[in-house]
Amino acid sequence: MGPFRFFAYPVVMTQRAPVPMKMAACLLCALAASVSCRRASTHAAQTLRPLNVVVITIDTLRPDHLHCYGYDKIATPTIDRIAQSGVLFENGVTQTPLTPPSHASIFTGLNPPAHKVRDTGGFVLSPSIPTLASILQEKGWDTAAFISTAVLKKRFGFDHGFAVYDDEMPRPGSREEFLEDAERRAGVTVDRAVKWLDGRDNKPFFLWVHLYDPHTPYDPPSPYREQYKDRLYDGEIAYADHELGRLMETLDRKSAREKTIVALLSDHGESLGEHGEYSHGVFLYDSTLRIAYLLSGAGVPAGLRVKEQARTIDLLPTILDLMGGAAPATVEGVSLEPLFSGKDAATAVSYAETLYPKINLGWAELRAIRTNHWKYIRAPKPELYDLSQDPKETSNVLAEHPAEVQKLEAQLAAGGTSAGSEKVETAPMDEHTLAQLKSLGYTSGFTARSYDLNGQGADPKDRVAILKLMQEAEQPQSGVSLARQIELLEEAVRMDPSNPLLYHSLGVKLEKAGRYDDAMKLYRAALKNGVDNGRLHSRLGDLLVRAGKKAEAIPEYEQAVRMNPGDVTSQRNLATVYLEQGRLADAERILKGILAIDPANAAAENELGVLAIQRQDGDAARGYFEKAVELDPDLVEAHLNLGLLYKMAGDKARARASFEQFLAKASPRQYKAEIPKVREALAELQ
Repeated sequence: MGPFRFFAYPVVMTQRAPVPMKMAACLLCALAASVSCRRASTHAAQTLRPLNVVVITIDTLRPDHLHCYGYDKIATPTIDRIAQSGVLFENGVTQTPLTPPSHASIFTGLNPPAHKVRDTGGFVLSPSIPTLASILQEKGWDTAAFISTAVLKKRFGFDHGFAVYDDEMPRPGSREEFLEDAERRAGVTVDRAVKWLDGRDNKPFFLWVHLYDPHTPYDPPSPYREQYKDRLYDGEIAYADHELGRLMETLDRKSAREKTIVALLSDHGESLGEHGEYSHGVFLYDSTLRIAYLLSGAGVPAGLRVKEQARTIDLLPTILDLMGGAAPATVEGVSLEPLFSGKDAATAVSYAETLYPKINLGWAELRAIRTNHWKYIRAPKPELYDLSQDPKETSNVLAEHPAEVQKLEAQLAAGGTSAGSEKVETAPMDEHTLAQLKSLGYTSGFTARSYDLNGQGADPKDRVAILKLMQEAEQPQSGVSLARQIELLEEAVRMDPSNPLLYHSLGVKLEKAGRYDDAMKLYRAALKNGVDNGRLHSRLGDLLVRAGKKAEAIPEYEQAVRMNPGDVTSQRNLATVYLEQGRLADAERILKGILAIDPANAAAENELGVLAIQRQDGDAARGYFEKAVELDPDLVEAHLNLGLLYKMAGDKARARASFEQFLAKASPRQYKAEIPKVREALAELQ
């Protein structure tokens, strides 16, 4: 059998398969030879009606693509039944066309500047802010959430108040990508919610079920893929509606209508090409701000349609009102219950914002005020639309209505969003979270940094050509070759050289094509053009390692870690290179720092084992490797390392077991050189 080397965890190339870094074998050969605090305490004296509450949020769902909203090209019988049994709000609107900040508004009753979740990734909902879940949990309700996307993982603070928070995404079955996928289908989420419901006793409960399917990419399962082959977005909605039917059947068995409140909302809509936008997050037009908004159950009249505007921030006070309680005094929304009987509710003014253009694309952020009549968008080139005459927002009438603009601008300022500068701070995310966010098109969270919200930068309206190039390059259904995708993104970079998302998108394509030198040149060009974040330095470090320039990789990893102290993957890669370079003390410092952040980090334990081998401490090494496989039974490098140690110690049984575990789990492509040697070693151990 040829010589083995002990394996550190490979440098993680999250944009393609990782490249194993083999440790120096000198010792092995020798051994072989020998927000301000907001309190819910105002509710302590309130007695709520013991109603069960179910909130269903469906991601990226346009109301005008539902049958109950007048769309006759789709079958959505489950959502139709909810509408028929309750109230349908014809002008439901979100406060932001992005999933995390919109859900934060739904569950806190606050606008984004107040709850401070301003974008996807990089922002965490503070546990000091009361949510519908925390209020009901404090009152004795059982609380559970079942979500379908990584952007709502508990690390972003949305688990506050939930005794059960099921955010486990499917695993792709390979260590060569993320530890988890970025989303799961509605069927999986509903299965888990149904199981939880079936285990209920008589205690009142609050259940949140989130379905992600209508989000891009549009890929409904059969038979919806075939039934809606020319309208895959509709196919995703129809599939989600079907799965939702199973949830509602279970709910009907477990909770009588008079004891249940059901709310169904979109978090935002989807711009299917309108205004030059192909998804959501960039603009504040009604294609992404209007949402499906339904209420049904106890205290809600059946078959009612309400024309007045209803906002996401109004859900929490409405639910508590129907239960006989009141919202915290700090809540910015109001109860919609007066609208049920034709009375007035103070919902006429709705605030909206998107920071996505600023944070992800390097353009200007947008803010808006929407009423039942007007939409005013504060942008470098402001816009005003008469929604009563122009619901598609095709004619900017700003110059014709200066008094109305002045009034709406004053309303923006009254909400704490004056035309002056506001500063927001983003929080860094770990590498796997960043990879999941990037797979969904987000760069927020690459580096902890602050942004000045001063309205300055390119107007997103003037960058629709960039959006078109990105759409053509990134759409999986487009059939565009990889070479053509690269050309499109290269053109976009030439047109918009300060756009951070373009560099990351193009870098992925270049690496996928094996053009590593070109990817390295691209990342260096990004730095020269002022796009500087920890992710770029991490990618440069990975590419330098691949090129065999490990000493040059060290300063790039060190800079990545300085810019993003929470980036455990870059820290681990830095430790691996330190080990390769014989800098054992530096490697140990980094690895122990990783374990201080993440005590269950199996890869760090494995690398400490390799470090112990270099220090000729076999007993310590075995302890580290055993801990690594205990923490992560799928960590193949640790199984291989244990097999080697056991074999050298003459422990044939455990050596065989470790080698067999390695063979069962190792990627044939990644470990094509090692697998034959392990098989040979197993034969020798028989």
